[in-house]
Amino acid sequence: MVKSKSTSKNKLFVLDTNVLMHEPESIYKFEEHNVFIPLRVLEELDSHKRGQNEIARNARQAHRYLDELLSTINIEDLSQGIPLRSGGKLHFQTFEKDREKIADNEIIEVTKQLRDDNINQDVTVVLVTKDINLRIKACVHGLISEDYRNDQVANVGDETLFGGQIEITDAMWEAPGVDIKVDREDSPEIGTVIIYQITAPWVSNWTINTHVYSDSSTNKNFRGILRELEGQSATIELLPDFETQYHCWGIQAKNKEQNFALSVLTDPEIDFVTIAGDAGTGKTLLTLAAALQLVYEDKFYDEIIVTRATVPMGEDIGFLPGEEEAKIEPWMGAITDALETLSASPEGNDFERKSGVEFLKNRVKIKSSSFMRGRSFSDKFFLIDEAQNLTAAQMHGLISRAGPGTKVVAIGNLKQIDTPYLSASTSGFSFAIDRMRNWKHYAHITLHSVERSRLADYVAANFSD
Repeated sequence: MVKSKSTSKNKLFVLDTNVLMHEPESIYKFEEHNVFIPLRVLEELDSHKRGQNEIARNARQAHRYLDELLSTINIEDLSQGIPLRSGGKLHFQTFEKDREKIADNEIIEVTKQLRDDNINQDVTVVLVTKDINLRIKACVHGLISEDYRNDQVANVGDETLFGGQIEITDAMWEAPGVDIKVDREDSPEIGTVIIYQITAPWVSNWTINTHVYSDSSTNKNFRGILRELEGQSATIELLPDFETQYHCWGIQAKNKEQNFALSVLTDPEIDFVTIAGDAGTGKTLLTLAAALQLVYEDKFYDEIIVTRATVPMGEDIGFLPGEEEAKIEPWMGAITDALETLSASPEGNDFERKSGVEFLKNRVKIKSSSFMRGRSFSDKFFLIDEAQNLTAAQMHGLISRAGPGTKVVAIGNLKQIDTPYLSASTSGFSFAIDRMRNWKHYAHITLHSVERSRLADYVAANFSD
C-alpha cells in the first residue's frame, strides 16, 4: 500500500474489478467516502459473469447491486452520484478516455484523470485493488493505491493470530490475589471430571474454550480447557490424557497441542473446531482418527463428509472424468493417505490393508465444495480440508451447511495459500478463527510441532524465512 501525503479527509475510492468479484458488497464498505467505478471495470465484470463458480456468482451479484442503485435515481442525475447507505456516493465513469489494450493501464489512466480533476478540491483519489502488480504500477505513476482491507482480519500473522492456547507460568500461579479451588464432578458418561476455579486478574481477557496449560514447577503437565469466564473468575476443566492414557482409533497425541485437538474433536459440546498448523503437524490424521472413533465406535455421527477447495498448487491438470466423487478424489490425497495409515496395523498383509481402507471409505463421503449451495447435513462429521484457500463467503457457505447434530472441523495452513488474491489476513480460515472466538461451542488450536519425519521437521524450521 502506498501511503498518502495528503491530509484530506475526503476520499474518492476507485475500485478495480477484482475487488467487486471478491466481495460484491464492497461498494457499501467505504463509510462516508465516495466510490468510483471505471467503465473498463463494468466490461470486465460482464466478461466474468458466466459460469457457476464463485467468481461468476460474485460478478452477477455485483451487477445486481449496481442495477438496484441505478434504479433509485433519474438518469439525468447520474453525474451527481448515487447516494449509498454508507453515507458516501457512487460515481460511474461518464467521461471519454482513450481505450487501452491492457485493462490495468486504462484503469490507471482514469485514476490519473480523477486525481488531476480533484487536485484543487481537497479530495484524495485512491485506487483500491487486490492485484499487487497494479498497486506497483499505480505507485510508479504517482498514484495512491491500497489493498481492499475490509475483509482482512486485524493483526493476522504467525505471532498475532489467535493460537488457541495460554500458558500459566510460575509467576502467575504465585502472584498475589490468586485464589484456586479444585472440585470433582462425577459423570456417568465420562467419569470423574476435575474442575479448577481460578480467581486472578490475569484471566479477564481470556477466550472461552482456550487451551490452558502449565509446565511450571507448581503445576506440571496441567492441561485444561476454559469452560466459563466471569470477570476475574475462570472455570477450567482438566482434559483427558490422550498422550498416555487414551487414544482415538489407535492414535495418541504426541504433544500438548495434539492432546487438546483430540479433546475438542471428541467433545460433544464443541460444534465447530478449527485446527491450523504447518505441514506435518498432524491436522488431517488427528481429525480423521477422531472422526472414525466418533462414527464407528461411539456412533455419535452417521458418516464423515470431506470437502475442500479445488485450487491447484501448480499447473492445473485439466478436465477430470467421472462423477462428482471421482472428479474430486485426486484432490483428496491427504485424506486417502491418512485413511491408509488408520486402516490396519503395520503387521497386516497387503490384502488386509486394502480391505481396511475400503471398510473405512464406506463411511467417508467426498464432496466438492462447488456443489454445496443449498445442501444441509444432519448428524454428520463435516471436515473442511485446506480451508486456507477459501474466501470468507465460501467458508460461511460451507459452515452453514451444518444441520442438527453435525460437527464441523476446518483445517488449514495459512502459509500455503494457493488462491489468487487471498492472503493470510483475507483467507476465510482466518476470518472464521477471528469471528468465532468466544462462542461457547467453538474451539481453535494451532499445532506447532512437526511430527511427520525429521526431514519435514527440518524443512519446517529452515524453509519458513
